[in-house]
Amino acid sequence: MQEFLIDLFGDFGRIIVFIHVISAAFLLGSMITIRFIIKPVLISIDDESIRYGKCISVLEKYAYYIFSMMFILISASLTMSVGLGFEYASPTMYSMIHVKEALWLFIAFNFIYMYIKLINAKRLYKKRNFFEVHENIGLIVNFLIPLNIILSLIAAYLGVIIRGF
Repeated sequence: MQEFLIDLFGDFGRIIVFIHVISAAFLLGSMITIRFIIKPVLISIDDESIRYGKCISVLEKYAYYIFSMMFILISASLTMSVGLGFEYASPTMYSMIHVKEALWLFIAFNFIYMYIKLINAKRLYKKRNFFEVHENIGLIVNFLIPLNIILSLIAAYLGVIIRGF
């Protein structure tokens, strides 16, 4: 498998790096869009039932997008890591790569937690428990997405540093 990834990266290295960078940009851009553009629009809806229904609908569609982007990003990352032979790189670079991997692992687990909270909000929405729906959606949009934005920016910066070595 390692030889396959090395050959794959040798043949399509620029395309794999492009896919990696563009999927990270789409992921980060989508989080910023949800937090700073879509959230204010949805908050302006007066009727609670409609507002929370739209929030759940948007976040459900967003979850499918996020999981597909994360799959593409992780696939490209693994191919790059093996294809570039980072295990034989300097200890500093190798450590930075592990820090970046840990950040993305935390981001991925945070997205899974967000999805669990979304499922919980959807269940509570069907019961018309709007207070709890508000708590679940508020946690996602006000805390978890901004946390992922910050961690993604740090990971992107580390990627720029690693690429500069």
